Amino acid sequence: MNSNTTNAELMHPVGDADAWSESYYFNFVDGDTGIGMFTRMGFRPGDRWADALHAIYLPNRRVAFTYGRREIGQDLSQYDGDLSAGNLTITLIEPHKRWRILYDGPAQDMEDASVLLERSKLRPPGWFKDSRLKMDLIFDCITEPHFTSSEDGRTGAYGHFEQSGRVTGKIQLDDDEFDVDGYGVRDKSWGPRDWGASQRSEEKEKNAGTVFSTPLQPAPFVNWFSMNFGPDAALGGSCFRQASGEIKGAGWIQQNGVSSNLKNVTITTEYQQDSILHDTVVLTGSIEGNEPIRITGKIINMCPTKVPMPGGATFINEGLAEFNWDGKTGFGIAEHWHAVSKS
Repeated sequence: MNSNTTNAELMHPVGDADAWSESYYFNFVDGDTGIGMFTRMGFRPGDRWADALHAIYLPNRRVAFTYGRREIGQDLSQYDGDLSAGNLTITLIEPHKRWRILYDGPAQDMEDASVLLERSKLRPPGWFKDSRLKMDLIFDCITEPHFTSSEDGRTGAYGHFEQSGRVTGKIQLDDDEFDVDGYGVRDKSWGPRDWGASQRSEEKEKNAGTVFSTPLQPAPFVNWFSMNFGPDAALGGSCFRQASGEIKGAGWIQQNGVSSNLKNVTITTEYQQDSILHDTVVLTGSIEGNEPIRITGKIINMCPTKVPMPGGATFINEGLAEFNWDGKTGFGIAEHWHAVSKS
């Protein structure tokens, strides 16, 4: 592994964009127990804070959710050995080989996290239980990083990579203890990050304006996906709303240590009744070399997250899913982004 690739694990010089962000993301699903996780820590020097959003998926649609912030300075290099926010700490043990993910602090224990779609004042009494979450996990990378960027993806002003791995460790929520052993995906990105990124859609570029989602007419503007089929195959990517309303994009796939591009990816979705929460997805496309691929997914747990925006909010609905690909069962995250009007 060359030095440029290794350096991609570290902080990068901050660019001029107001929405500059350097972020670290990890997920996993234990297919035997249905326990999963996603965690994202982002450093936003323009806002002078770093935040950490962390969620644990538990059996029977139960979710433990946490969020926290810390103040930071403009020079992000000082945080290379101090990746922490909101009781969450992630530690680089060996570049592109091993990370440790620790959490010790309060959590909102929810029987059904779909309640997060409601405004706080409209949520029913007792919608969550104050709990104590402890977690100690190791993410062992099992593939080389897959870089995607407008530049070289390693040392440029903007960059992004994803990497699959195996996750082992322990999670404790109050008196409930869980041993976990599953597979997941991590990513690292640096550059401008606009959570209301509908301007990335083809519609915005053609001045058609933002398309808002409603319970009767869900219209996501981004679908992101990652999934693992045991230790031998993983894939991920992003699709965006087109002027036609279709959700199309591209991604990557790693099979038995070989990395290839996914092309012409299209995602179709069925939703829960009168809801912007997705229930099933179908991914079609082709692996580099024109080998067709078709994967179906069923959502088995859901955690919506909300980012307030002028005139409304962006809901990023994080669905833990079971996938089927040519008779093989896999697990991962099917993520849909919706712009929702305040009115």
